[in-house]
Amino acid sequence: MIKNKILERIGAGEKALGISMIDPSDLLVEVAGRMGLDFIQLDGQHWPLTPERVGTLCMVADGFDITPIMRVPDGAESTILSYLDKGIRLIIVPNLKTREEAEALVEYTYFSPVGLRSSTSIRTVLAQEEGGRRELFEATNANTMLVPQLEHISALETVEEILSVDGIDYFTPGFEDQAQSMGLSGQHDSVVVHDAWDTCAAKVRAAGKRILYDHLEFVDAFGSVKKDAEALLEKHGRKSQLPF
Repeated sequence: MIKNKILERIGAGEKALGISMIDPSDLLVEVAGRMGLDFIQLDGQHWPLTPERVGTLCMVADGFDITPIMRVPDGAESTILSYLDKGIRLIIVPNLKTREEAEALVEYTYFSPVGLRSSTSIRTVLAQEEGGRRELFEATNANTMLVPQLEHISALETVEEILSVDGIDYFTPGFEDQAQSMGLSGQHDSVVVHDAWDTCAAKVRAAGKRILYDHLEFVDAFGSVKKDAEALLEKHGRKSQLPF
């Protein structure tokens, strides 16, 4: 069974390190693995990453011992299954709002007895080293992480109900959408927005749960190229024409 290196690092009291890619390449996944990083992060919410493409990236990641994680487009059962079946081991699900939605996410993400994830893809079976379906389900559950985004003010205000759902141990924010839900569109850096999140995060930690990015650090591939290109232009007396 291919392990989840993020969970291994957290278990060892260390931070997991990786690369976040908007438009991923097989080569960059290979380089990240050969460098000894722990994960590559993909975004299927704001970039058109099909399950087929993600499956290829997961195969490359597995071959170079690096854990693939992804923000999926939505929390529908078919969406979650299609990416988990291709080899994603940590899914970030946008805009969780209610306890009922949280319960459904657990059901879709994990095999019985934790959930009722549909059994099962060839990619999942190929990761099995020994044993039958029971061992496969247990090992897959143990190496799968479900991380909802709390990015609507209604979720932040009722987070205690969400935290009562078993099977979700990690959460993450979404400041831009949170700001919109608070009537502060485009003001994601506002103190009001961050104070609201800090209050929510304190409740998460007090419940014995975790904020994902307390335990991960990553290089933003797009941002790193942009920063170096801006420096190159400046070195030669020129400026970037990007508006951001």
